[in-house]
Amino acid sequence: MTATSDDLIRALTIKGSAAVDALASALTSNPKDVQPVIDRLVKEGLVERKATAFRLTSKGKARGRELLAADRDRWGSKNAIAALQAFHLLDQRMKETVTAWQMREVGGQQVLNDHADPIYDRRVLGRLTALHQDTNDWLSSLRTAPKSVNLYLARLDRALQSARFDERFIASPAVDSYHGVWFELHEALMQLAGRTRSEAL
Repeated sequence: MTATSDDLIRALTIKGSAAVDALASALTSNPKDVQPVIDRLVKEGLVERKATAFRLTSKGKARGRELLAADRDRWGSKNAIAALQAFHLLDQRMKETVTAWQMREVGGQQVLNDHADPIYDRRVLGRLTALHQDTNDWLSSLRTAPKSVNLYLARLDRALQSARFDERFIASPAVDSYHGVWFELHEALMQLAGRTRSEAL
């Protein structure tokens, strides 16, 4: 996907700050195409560099609020709230699946999953795959949702495929993992619905 200035501002509104590689992953693009857009936003005073990452300036945050308001108006608050409520049903399954990936029961005790049992891990990955199919069906049904919401489906697809060969793509913050993308989708839906995290629980 070719990243636009507004796409990058939306991504940074959700992420807070991110390196070029992370922004490229979030936009299903590549760093080579994203870098010139970032450079332009820096020149325009909308984005600033912080160490090896980039973040929105006050001017950039204001632009992010404008884009969010426009997306919310186009989609409609009722649609956004209904989507957030539907997401919560899936989110409970996601929490249970990630917990099962990180912890397992041994001798009646919950212990850290050392991933030494491939059968157990395959079973958890199967649960994630089933959840993904239901999430895919749900996201695909949101035909009037902003493009930024639909982009999460491509990222979740990519994370699940990668997780079959690299377990980091289930929940590691070091990559664009399924859990990380899921968290950002939740944040995006809350913003579109005009809810805070405590209100959305």
